[in-house]
Amino acid sequence: MDVDLRIYEHPILQFTRGEVVSFTFNNRRIRGYKGESIAAALLAAGIKVFRRSMKLGRARGFYCGIGKCSSCLMRVDGIPNVRTCIEPVREGMVVETQTWEPDLPTTVEFDVKREKIDVDIAVVGGGPAGLEAAITASKLGAAVAIIDENYKAGGQLIKQTHKFFGSVEAYAGVRGINIAKRLLSELRKAKVRWILGSSVFAHYAGSSESLLAYGGGCYYKIRAKKVIYSTGAMENMLLFPNNDLPGVYGAGGVQTIIERIWC
Repeated sequence: MDVDLRIYEHPILQFTRGEVVSFTFNNRRIRGYKGESIAAALLAAGIKVFRRSMKLGRARGFYCGIGKCSSCLMRVDGIPNVRTCIEPVREGMVVETQTWEPDLPTTVEFDVKREKIDVDIAVVGGGPAGLEAAITASKLGAAVAIIDENYKAGGQLIKQTHKFFGSVEAYAGVRGINIAKRLLSELRKAKVRWILGSSVFAHYAGSSESLLAYGGGCYYKIRAKKVIYSTGAMENMLLFPNNDLPGVYGAGGVQTIIERIWC
């Protein structure tokens, strides 16, 4: 019987999994759900070791869950160094473990598209700061583009089920997931271009700013009058012996795997 460690009941979250997809990991057939990350599907199948460290060969597994570390890098469909914690599963994909010095594929065919986008404001990062910046710019009549490497906008908010504290202006008493819904609801009414699942890899400054981004098989050239960077935060882990081994997670990693990926 296949192992399935997914959570199917939660006191706050509603589980809306997509259709079932199948892929292979080191020649083993793995079941996933559309919208789920590769790393999440592997964890749900009971696979904890994703790679080995360079010097001592120590096991590495799911760690940050937001694409900021190198613990989950694997070869996917022949492409090395894919961040499997943010790469969604696809039907028939081939996932393999890799060494620290993986070879580039000898032959890979890319169906790459290109798109040019002109906006007033380009916001790099779709977390709470980026969303607030986009809302403010939109209210002033600006055409806005939001670029985020994740496939869901909202940043840290969309995995936070606790209620915030502080002032009413800072959403005191509101759960993070509901704050994200409010911000995203405001932006649905605005003139915003969403470029999700994409990473900015170049910024050319001048009389008009130019950004180059890639994601989802498309290269984007984005011209903007101004660029706002709101690239977010990541968790700092406490130092203690063996904190690098699979199965040791920070609070942010646990929130990510339960509330952002498996639901």
